[in-house]
Amino acid sequence: MSRVRFFAALSAALIAFSAVSCSHQIHVDDTDTNAKTTVTGEGEKETTTGTTEKETDDINSYIKVKKAKPAMWKVTDDKTGNEMYMLGIMRFATKYTMDLPDYVDDAYQKCSGVVLESDFNAMLDPQQFQEYTNHIVYNDGTTVKDHISKETYETAIEYLSKYSYYSEAMDGYTANGWASQVNGASIQRVENLVMENIDSKYMTKATQDGKEILGLEGLDVQIEIMDACSDALSDFMIYDTVRRARDIRSFTSNLAYQYDCWARGDVDALDEEYYWNDRSSDLDDDYAKYLEVNLYKRNRNMADKLGEFMESGNKYFVVIGVTHFSGTKGIDDLLAEKGYKVELVK
Repeated sequence: MSRVRFFAALSAALIAFSAVSCSHQIHVDDTDTNAKTTVTGEGEKETTTGTTEKETDDINSYIKVKKAKPAMWKVTDDKTGNEMYMLGIMRFATKYTMDLPDYVDDAYQKCSGVVLESDFNAMLDPQQFQEYTNHIVYNDGTTVKDHISKETYETAIEYLSKYSYYSEAMDGYTANGWASQVNGASIQRVENLVMENIDSKYMTKATQDGKEILGLEGLDVQIEIMDACSDALSDFMIYDTVRRARDIRSFTSNLAYQYDCWARGDVDALDEEYYWNDRSSDLDDDYAKYLEVNLYKRNRNMADKLGEFMESGNKYFVVIGVTHFSGTKGIDDLLAEKGYKVELVK
């Protein structure tokens, strides 16, 4: 597999933000025959009999919320009157996503600049990119077979080979890279999943409108996240992702469920503390460390930067992944703790 293809799949996996597993995982027996299905409830299906095993599934057939009303917050500094708006977004899109309600575009129009989660200028820095690539390969003479179990390795190869994603060159990539690759391969089996997203829409729009564009994070953050994922946790993620993705209907309906939560503004249902909830207890410390680096530390850093942007007096439209607002340690909560007035706009 070429390096370019690996990075494409890795990007797809990152966009999906570990969407293959959460507390609301819906299990459907994908070996039932003739796979004629109808949606009966939120993510549930009735299945008639026949003999077929689906290789792909259409996410649009599961989505319930056709008119999105995503959560957005207005942040005000009562001392200065400075304001900004924060929109939580999903890392994938469907045919319904871009039909956003008027309150979203109204907020954008009021602002002089757009703040994105990723600092794209920093990500284009050759030195940062080289350091990033160095962190997705082993440089100590080992291969992924030295870092994950034989069972997980063989399970992943069987799955990736089935969908033409595996080559021997991949053995040099890290266990965390394999977890992303397996996730990316699974996502490619979901029909009508659009990788163009809301943040790219507003980045393009801001460029056309001559508005300022700022970013919060560079590739150094992604490097830190990769280093925080232990071999044991990566091993579990690889194996569990394959297990879940083999049932493509359940995998797809789970993505649709998460989309519906976002579209109705139910951000707490997407709290990452609930992901990978079927892990063994001996991984609890590993997962706590991963969450601290992947979510909570990032939330604190982003809240600090957004506070600085508020002090500038400019009015910004902020577009950040919705999980950064979930639970009690979200960016909205942190800004409220700093003394800002944070109001949900819906």
